[in-house]
Amino acid sequence: MPEPRGKPARKPGPRSSPRKRPHHRDGAPHRRDPAQLGFNVRIVFEDDEVIVVDKPPGIVTALLPGEAGASADVPSVFGEVKRHARARKKGPARVWVVHRLDKEASGLLVFAKTERAFAWLKEDFRARRAHRLYLAVVENEFPENAASGTLQGFLAEDDRGLMRTVPGRTTIAGPRDFGPQLAVTHYRVLHQSRAKALVQVRLRTGRKNQIRVQMSEAGHPLVGDYRYRPRQERPGTAPSDPIKRLCLHATELGFAHPSRGETLRFRSPAPREFWTLVGAQPPAIEPASGAQSQDSDPWPEDNAEPASPSAAFPAAPSSISPGSISPAHASGPQDPALSTSWDHVARWYEELLDRGRSDHQRDVIVPGTLRLLQPRAGARILDVACGEGMLCRKLASLGVEAVGVDASPRLIDAARAASAAPPTPGAPRPRFEVGDARAIGALDLGTFDAAACIMALMNIDPVEPTLRGIAASLKPGGSFVAVILHPAFRAPGQTSWGWDESDDRRTSPPRHAPRPGPGFDRNHPTRPARAPDRLTRTPDRSTRNPPRSDARQYRRVDGYLSPGQSPIIMNPGHAAHGKAPITTWTFHRPLQFYFRALAEAGFVVNALEEWPSLRRSEPGPRANDEHRARRAIPLFLGLRAPRPATP
Repeated sequence: MPEPRGKPARKPGPRSSPRKRPHHRDGAPHRRDPAQLGFNVRIVFEDDEVIVVDKPPGIVTALLPGEAGASADVPSVFGEVKRHARARKKGPARVWVVHRLDKEASGLLVFAKTERAFAWLKEDFRARRAHRLYLAVVENEFPENAASGTLQGFLAEDDRGLMRTVPGRTTIAGPRDFGPQLAVTHYRVLHQSRAKALVQVRLRTGRKNQIRVQMSEAGHPLVGDYRYRPRQERPGTAPSDPIKRLCLHATELGFAHPSRGETLRFRSPAPREFWTLVGAQPPAIEPASGAQSQDSDPWPEDNAEPASPSAAFPAAPSSISPGSISPAHASGPQDPALSTSWDHVARWYEELLDRGRSDHQRDVIVPGTLRLLQPRAGARILDVACGEGMLCRKLASLGVEAVGVDASPRLIDAARAASAAPPTPGAPRPRFEVGDARAIGALDLGTFDAAACIMALMNIDPVEPTLRGIAASLKPGGSFVAVILHPAFRAPGQTSWGWDESDDRRTSPPRHAPRPGPGFDRNHPTRPARAPDRLTRTPDRSTRNPPRSDARQYRRVDGYLSPGQSPIIMNPGHAAHGKAPITTWTFHRPLQFYFRALAEAGFVVNALEEWPSLRRSEPGPRANDEHRARRAIPLFLGLRAPRPATP
């Protein structure tokens, strides 16, 4: 007799025959193993925010709406993960695609289960903090001098949907740039024979088909790759495919957990055939897929700049010329056209200081640097890119043995002349040397208790050798202090002042609101009865619009995360009147770059300070708000980073 309507059916008892397992609409059955999904997709790790899976070859990561071939009936890892999430939640559930693997490849993938986790992970990958390591078997053996190296170039998609290297660009692609994008791949040969090589690959960028394209164009196509074959192959010939699959496997994946911040690392062993193809024995003991302890197997240094691989991935001849990459990322000799020495502006710089325009140095930078340095009498302190020696003279007046280094002979001559007489009786006289900040070790200056670099790191490129040289010159426990223009708010060419003159810019009335009267909107007593003005970036004393005393000054930021370089005209007033511009170069880098570079040089940041300008505006209708904005938005950023006393 059927059970009454609305009464739930009883669960089968222990002696009842089991129900037939349901099938997905694509025909793949549910697995009893909770870690196993359809199509042999295996769960490696899962919590409420992320899910890490091990993908087999032959199934796409995801086909999102609008992509060619996208259909609900096409099996995908994304579909399997989404069905799994819905089954666990007993209702609607969402999953976000963070990154992808080629259909023909295998290995580790992470998906987000919350929107917040998705945003976190996308930023982790975009900022190149995520760790990705691959194993691949490629055709042709490598010569001994190319057993490791870096492949880099700008990739673009052609009309057939294939990625190709195209002529380089002079700027780094922005987030809205859909043109050619920089692709950087580090590789290291693990074993080779039988006209094949097993290589370990680490990505610095994640472009479509990046490994396959760059390896093929370098003369080492992946075994089993039908899509990217060398152009010199005879038409009609088939690529080598001894194990009936593309020999590419994502073997390691690491990222920071979205909520805990804990570093997670996962490893998936490559197929044994990868090793046997090159006549090698697979590792005797290789951990199964799953989270690994960071302490038991230190990560490679993944945070090096694209063309500066770590010791595990030494540099090799690049596949593109150094001139096709922005100098902020080039590993080769610097372009003479972008010289960062201030020797050619030394005379102008001295005149600027003589005219008293060094108030930022005097009132903000030097006092703040001393606060971070905490110098003591008798200590030795190095001033890198010392200019005309203002900090060294101040340190000498405190009884410090100060040594200044600068690449400009003219500025060093000026520093020596200004320091000819000791600042105070009995104080040590500063020492000044001409030298490249990127080669401090070659100067043989000895060791120091502390070091400083004031307003110069953003003018030095590359900056990593400078930081390594400073670290090597410091005693254990010594501190390095750096002061730079605040990269978030004072990026040349990417930030600017503006005035918000709209009437509805404030959500609450001022403390003393005017009474309603003629010309005011009675529903909004503080709002004049006229259409809101547009946002304007006109100067304070514009002849086009009379200044409003209630306007709010703001700082506009058009870009921050993308590194790049900009020419700086040091005499804009004179250049505007027809005189020759005096130009230097500055290199914009986000904060994460500096922290990463400091950590790689062996420093630990223990203090960060943001300093505003102390200047005041001339009297005028907008002076008060100019003053407020100047104090609210920092101009400089100071960092203190000690070198640990013990490793």
